Amino acid sequence: MKHRVLSAQMGEWMRVNVAVLAVFAVLSGGAAADWNEHGRVHVLEEVVVTTTSKSKMIDTPASISVITADDLEKMGAKNIIEALERIPGVYNTSAGSTTLSIRGTRSSMAGGPVILVDGVAQKYGNYRREELDIIPVSQIERVEVLRSAGVAYGPGSARGVINIITKKGLNRKPLSLHLSGSYGSWNTVNVSGGLGGRLQQWDYYADIAHYATDGYEEENESRTAGLTKLGYNLSALTRIGLSGNWVHRDQDRAYGLGKYAWHLQEHRRRIHFPRSEEDDRLVWHNRQEQDSGTYALEFAHKGPKLFVDGNVAYTQYKEIYHDTKDIYYSTARTRGDVDDRWQDTVAAALSAGYRVTTGSLGYTPTFGINFDKVDFKQRRSYPYDTAGTADISPYDLDLAEESYGAFWDNDFSWGAHWGLKVGGRFDTVSLSFENRTPWRLDNHETRWSWIVAPSYHFNPDANVYLSISRNHWFPSPQYYHWAADYGSAHNRPEDLKPEETTTYELGCKHRLHRSLNMALTAYFAKTTDKFAGYYEGDAYMGQKNTGDAETYGLELELDGRSLHWLGYRLAAAYIQAEWKSGAARIYDHPSNERVVVDLDGYQVYGIPEFNGRIGLDFYPLHGLRASLDANIWGKYYLDYTNRLTYPSKTTVDASVVYTWRRYKFWVLCKNLFDEKIERAINSTGQLTAAGGTPATAYYVQDGIYLEAALAINF
Repeated sequence: MKHRVLSAQMGEWMRVNVAVLAVFAVLSGGAAADWNEHGRVHVLEEVVVTTTSKSKMIDTPASISVITADDLEKMGAKNIIEALERIPGVYNTSAGSTTLSIRGTRSSMAGGPVILVDGVAQKYGNYRREELDIIPVSQIERVEVLRSAGVAYGPGSARGVINIITKKGLNRKPLSLHLSGSYGSWNTVNVSGGLGGRLQQWDYYADIAHYATDGYEEENESRTAGLTKLGYNLSALTRIGLSGNWVHRDQDRAYGLGKYAWHLQEHRRRIHFPRSEEDDRLVWHNRQEQDSGTYALEFAHKGPKLFVDGNVAYTQYKEIYHDTKDIYYSTARTRGDVDDRWQDTVAAALSAGYRVTTGSLGYTPTFGINFDKVDFKQRRSYPYDTAGTADISPYDLDLAEESYGAFWDNDFSWGAHWGLKVGGRFDTVSLSFENRTPWRLDNHETRWSWIVAPSYHFNPDANVYLSISRNHWFPSPQYYHWAADYGSAHNRPEDLKPEETTTYELGCKHRLHRSLNMALTAYFAKTTDKFAGYYEGDAYMGQKNTGDAETYGLELELDGRSLHWLGYRLAAAYIQAEWKSGAARIYDHPSNERVVVDLDGYQVYGIPEFNGRIGLDFYPLHGLRASLDANIWGKYYLDYTNRLTYPSKTTVDASVVYTWRRYKFWVLCKNLFDEKIERAINSTGQLTAAGGTPATAYYVQDGIYLEAALAINF
């Protein structure tokens, strides 16, 4: 049954949420914030850099969450994905690789949100993957997640922005040293050490980290990473810096093909597993070797009126991918293919603003420009093709991309209560893509984005805002490649165009009291020319602009310290995404025959209807903290026409941390009750046979994990 009732209820839903926000604002307007007691209470007081004028979170008319180094340590995150998926509205859509979707905006086999590391955009490969696993958690100072459309960050920021800020030397002493080490389940070892500090006008930081694990499914992984930073402080407000990081990572993956229901019962934790109950030939593991490095020159001036930020960066990325899943069940000369990929990226960005105050009127204009140049190459080889006759021409790729962007952001304030953000941006992308078929594409796109966001501070510790914005997502280069390679007259490379998203957002942020702080957001987004898989008969023809979709949701974050020995936090999101037009090829039930259906009224598959986290922190003794967290993910549809679902799942984490002088000890357990969790995929609703069971592929996630650790700072 189609879900047209969702669309009919949307107007009423938005009106109810507007009323809820208004009532909450009125009821809380007279509450005074209590900041006289010691301790970090809530991140709303923090200044975030993922804004053009680097304002406090509470003053920013956008939905932003912050994860600190302390948060990462407390949750024992092995990678950033584990931490990010606990933010309301952020979903782990990983199958064979680590991928994220914010508010359900991601499309299939393509990049999701904009990823920044110290302000430098990360664009990897022709899929625009998020290579978040290559960044060691121990080197991260904080992660800022912008769920609202970030116009200042250009194409793709309609899908959100994740800005990762790495650690740097502290100013309070000339030398500080840090060491940490942990050991956990599956022979997981994580060690890091380094030094930092300040000598006169120089600050410096250096760290090296190593991570290795046998993996829940015997998926061996090792990662060694280094980070160095050196800065010269011309004054207390102005700094010039150099930074460099490099990472080497090797990983064996259990997937080229997902596991099926029988595999989950018999071979859940095996990296090699039989192809089926009737076929005992093994599906082999894939292997990936990665090397990356980013080197940047930075400049920042943070004056009371004038502020300037700029960077010039070079990123080098190399990868060798061994697709060995079929080497033992196939005799084809193309089995076991190897892809060599390497990429060079040069990026530059500069922004500057000036704060002007005249009486009760404040005005801060900010201007910014950026440039990115990407050169990517891929070369394929077939180790088992001894005759050298296999055709590699469609897979040997050369990609060159240049993008230019400029924005003008304006922040107005009237007295102590009213604010207004108005901004605009244009981006132009030039893409050249060719293989040895021969085939070549030269594409040029220019798009405008904008935002208007009035806000009202009904007291110094509260803000209600309304934001309306429009932004774009440019197709991944791989989309052009597929369209050209498959050659459909109905899905030509020159016909692909960017998705356009218009977002309406209403939010309220309030530091009511030490015991109750909250951020509440309601939003509605309309996406035109949304991408989906395109088929002709039995043949896949790539990704195509399929139709329009509407998404609406509600996000809530609460935390506080109600008693000196008790703190709490709650984060939750509800989301509904519905197709308004478009068509898709699916498998009919029970015939299992392919048919084309109208998508209007169906929910977009793969998006959990809610996610959330409920946590308690106990402080029974000085220096001792015990934490308990429940993480909840709602059910989601597996297929275009909403016939198959994956059920809701809940995991529980627990940890105990003790700090004594310069030492910190902790013990933690994640997924305490060993909940079985997978990422399930079956977008077309395919059955094993006519009248059969769903042929759903499952990608297994981690099980119960135990860890003990020690950190020393001196």
